[in-house]
Amino acid sequence: MKNIALALAGLCAVLTGCSPKTDSGLAQSTAIVAVEAATIRATPLTGADFAAVGQAFQRRAQQSTSQMLALCQTLGNDVDAFLATPEASQQLAAQTSFRLCYQSWAANQLYFQLAFTPDDKKTLLPLLDLINTRPFLPGYIDSIPDYPYSGLIYEVDLPINEGTLLGQHRLMDEDSAALGFPVVEFFLWRQPIDAAWRKKGDTESDSLIERRHQYLRTATRRLITDLGAVSARWQSDGEFAGLPQRVQLVVVLASLQRLTRVALLDGLFNEQAVAEPEWHHPAMYSGRGRAYPLALLTAVEGWLGLPDSPTDFALWLDSGVDRRVTLAALQASVADSIGAVQQLPANYPADSAADGQWATARQHISALALAFGQLSEQQQVPNFSQ
Repeated sequence: MKNIALALAGLCAVLTGCSPKTDSGLAQSTAIVAVEAATIRATPLTGADFAAVGQAFQRRAQQSTSQMLALCQTLGNDVDAFLATPEASQQLAAQTSFRLCYQSWAANQLYFQLAFTPDDKKTLLPLLDLINTRPFLPGYIDSIPDYPYSGLIYEVDLPINEGTLLGQHRLMDEDSAALGFPVVEFFLWRQPIDAAWRKKGDTESDSLIERRHQYLRTATRRLITDLGAVSARWQSDGEFAGLPQRVQLVVVLASLQRLTRVALLDGLFNEQAVAEPEWHHPAMYSGRGRAYPLALLTAVEGWLGLPDSPTDFALWLDSGVDRRVTLAALQASVADSIGAVQQLPANYPADSAADGQWATARQHISALALAFGQLSEQQQVPNFSQ
């Protein structure tokens, strides 16, 4: 027991940088923590062998991130097509591809909740910050109705290239995103097409339109590059495969902890989200916000499996001696959470209020987060839900 206590104390000591930079939904997932493998080795592995589960988690991460990268490459192609021919049909195609790419990114948050080592955290955190900083200030990117000459587009002495945008990212404050999903989203929903995207032979206005073209093109390509880099952590020869079983168990259970407690409950179902949806919305311009909590929950459901279709994790959990948290209870809790969220408005948290539907959804998600917390306690995994 002394070794276990020392190991847990060591784990808690490396939870640095846990406070989120914002209290917005999906941005919460960038408050990454890291495990210290050396301290976990002192803690015995309880229950059945975890090797097959760890391998399954890595395979699922590889498959899921590969699908995401394919969807996001389609986004890149559609953005190029729109910029080559700024027509409504091309813009709509790019918008559709954006939603698919971004929702796939949300579904993959299960695999980006925990750094494998402190060194991994140093790489992972900046990448996540570049990919999706929310909330964000659209007026920092380009003009908005109340500020018709604002944003980097109108800083005409500032060249639009990757190096410049990297330097401008969150330069003014934590909400000043210059790259990532928010930038691509903002530009793809910018209208009217004729005024924003089509050159007319006027030197001054055409210069701004060209800057807008260059900005969207550069931001999209950099986004795809960063998504590829963050997904590469799950390659077969990556750090996860070399972790001891006990450390892999911590990564899996702590990722489920943080996804349900931090990204879902504390992020997308906090009272500020329904009180100020224009600020806390996970997709302020593209809308359809309900799809994002559903994507997170669907990822959990896929990992647990259905009652008649068990996964490696399900088989491992059912083989354990300690049954305080059962597979059947977890599967039912996920199903209840998905059903409750589906009852919310399609563009949640917009058009939403802290009413009965919202309270029911929050209650089910809270119960799910609590169950994963109890499962972690059952397996002597520290609480990473910060």
